[in-house]
Amino acid sequence: MTVYLRITERELLRFTQQVFEAVDVPAEIAATVAANLVAGEVHGLGSHGPSRLLRPYVERFRQGGTKRQPDIRVVTRSRGCAVVDGDDGPGAVVGQYAMNLAIELAREHGSGWVSVRNSTHYGPAFVFGKMALAHDMIGFSSTNAVPMVAPWGGRAKALGTNPICVAVPGLETSGITLDMATTVVARGKVQLAALEGKSIPLGWALDKDGNPTTDPNQGEQMVPVGDYKGYGLALLVDVFCALLSGAALSAGIGQLFSAPGQPQHMGHFFGAMDIAAFGPVEAFKARVDELVRAMKANPLRDGFEQILVPGEPELLKAAEYRAQGIPIAADVVADMNRLGTELGVAPLETL
Repeated sequence: MTVYLRITERELLRFTQQVFEAVDVPAEIAATVAANLVAGEVHGLGSHGPSRLLRPYVERFRQGGTKRQPDIRVVTRSRGCAVVDGDDGPGAVVGQYAMNLAIELAREHGSGWVSVRNSTHYGPAFVFGKMALAHDMIGFSSTNAVPMVAPWGGRAKALGTNPICVAVPGLETSGITLDMATTVVARGKVQLAALEGKSIPLGWALDKDGNPTTDPNQGEQMVPVGDYKGYGLALLVDVFCALLSGAALSAGIGQLFSAPGQPQHMGHFFGAMDIAAFGPVEAFKARVDELVRAMKANPLRDGFEQILVPGEPELLKAAEYRAQGIPIAADVVADMNRLGTELGVAPLETL
């Protein structure tokens, strides 16, 4: 049985930032990357948190695959659209820069769209999509990723799990935040199961022979959502993230874990839509609340206690973890602390 230890959000943030600073990442950049990963962990997405990604991120910084202080720049800017070159910097930093630009363009033009090239793994997609909410905008965020999915009818991996996020603000409710991989689950959940010594459900991944597997270490390919539908969505993400920006296609992205000294040339896509350009903001938000309440009022199927809208499970998990501490497998905490010891960082304090 896996033993879990509980760690506060603040302590995990302290440790993660100090680890990055210990490998000569500037403090401001270390803080941004740490906050990005911890946001994933506290919302129940350990697949996108320090528990899975701390050591590979450190190795990428050490070996130069991710630049510690990139020269991020706008390549083109025309009307409500732009292309950003991330200079192989941390995806969390490049993504924040590009999403802020999308919001700025939306203020000027009603909507703003930014495609990014030469970036790296950017963490949880919702972090960027939800940046728009404070500006009374709808936010969009997506990224291509390490190839793990074959095209429909094919056998070789050619597309990433290529997540899509759309964040919509509510007035009295938390609104709607859809953040989904175009596969049944994110690749990181399979890798996290391997780290924790757990099996995975059938239907998540296929082995090297194309057969369903419960062994995360044999999960060679991810299963698309709805098969051909997930494949189609993943393909469109590559259009927005790679073709518009000039980034590498999913098939050409360097492996996050196996090639830490190589740039990934990953692509992202961000958008912001100013609600005021369509009509009164408060009225729109009130109608979002109406839509949310209509979903929740739907008669329940057997086995369900309530109906949640996209984004709500993560908010509930964050409330629980902030009250009780974030659970991380004891073996994973021990590995994180070994890394911290190597770098002269005080170990994680558990509750």
